[in-house]
Amino acid sequence: MSMSDEVRANPRYKAPTKKKKKKSFAETFIPMRGDSAGEVASKLIALVSAAALVVCAIVLGLYFYHIFEAKQNQKDLSERYKVYNNLTQVGSGSADGLNVPAETDGNGEIIREPLVTLPFAEEMLAINSDYVGYVSIPGVVNEAVVQYSDNEYYLKTNIYGQKRQCGTIFADCRNTVSDYADLQSDNIILYGHNQRDGTMFGQLDYYKWDYKYWLQNPFIYFDNRYEQNTYVIVASFIINTEPEHDNGYVFDYQNYINFGGDHSFETFAKELNERSHFHTGIDINENDKFITLSTCSYEWEPARHVIIGRKLRPGETAENIDTTNFAVNPNPKWPAVYYKYNGGTYVENAG
Repeated sequence: MSMSDEVRANPRYKAPTKKKKKKSFAETFIPMRGDSAGEVASKLIALVSAAALVVCAIVLGLYFYHIFEAKQNQKDLSERYKVYNNLTQVGSGSADGLNVPAETDGNGEIIREPLVTLPFAEEMLAINSDYVGYVSIPGVVNEAVVQYSDNEYYLKTNIYGQKRQCGTIFADCRNTVSDYADLQSDNIILYGHNQRDGTMFGQLDYYKWDYKYWLQNPFIYFDNRYEQNTYVIVASFIINTEPEHDNGYVFDYQNYINFGGDHSFETFAKELNERSHFHTGIDINENDKFITLSTCSYEWEPARHVIIGRKLRPGETAENIDTTNFAVNPNPKWPAVYYKYNGGTYVENAG
């Protein structure tokens, strides 16, 4: 018996196994001739899964990049704005009626001095000709405002004209924003997304969570193309947009642009008084000008959070406004859908 035969006869002997050839990437994941139906199916599932994973990674990457980009854009523009405007002085003198005509010629025509574009507006108009203003609540909102021929375009377009989910703060297309003071809309309505990263109107929620937040941040500063204006916040409330969420009724705040007819000042004032989560003690009348900030809210879908400010009158300043009459509204009026899920009811005149 030869040595090799003796080795094979040993019960502990194991014949060497032939090493399998390692499959290439293509052989592992791409269907090949000769593959069984099961192998083809497995490879196709693996390919589809890999492709889906790559697509998800790209989409997620773009999402976070756009968030980063939006914050950088906001930071850049707010820094530029500070170059032209010291935020502690924004709106000073604006309540004294800048650009309001005081004289007429021999034919009764109003004599108007030419409007002068603010320096920051000139810079912004070079970036985007749709620019109409800049809105700020220090520490809460700092955003450029645009206006287009419809109320859809800037929902998903940024200030630089790029398609972005965050969009841009925009004025209602029906508003007259930048003009002589007496020709501007009674109520300028600004729309913006409630961004979770805090940009746009993403920090207005503070006025919902802590009603006394108003005492720290009662003013909205809004520059149009020609003048700086200061508004004192007089109301904050949550509203429905669908009739079925309030027994067939919708307070269409977005249509109170110029008071009159079906959208009278009296109705506007009554709705604000009943719905606001707090009462500021600041009076309003039909001769006042207003600004409305509108964003999404998440108490139900769809809901809106609305904040309304009254323009300072001649002689009023941010320093002499009386804030001592502030009080939380014990019974604000909510749409019916709120009471359905949270209990309670609205009692008229209880607040």
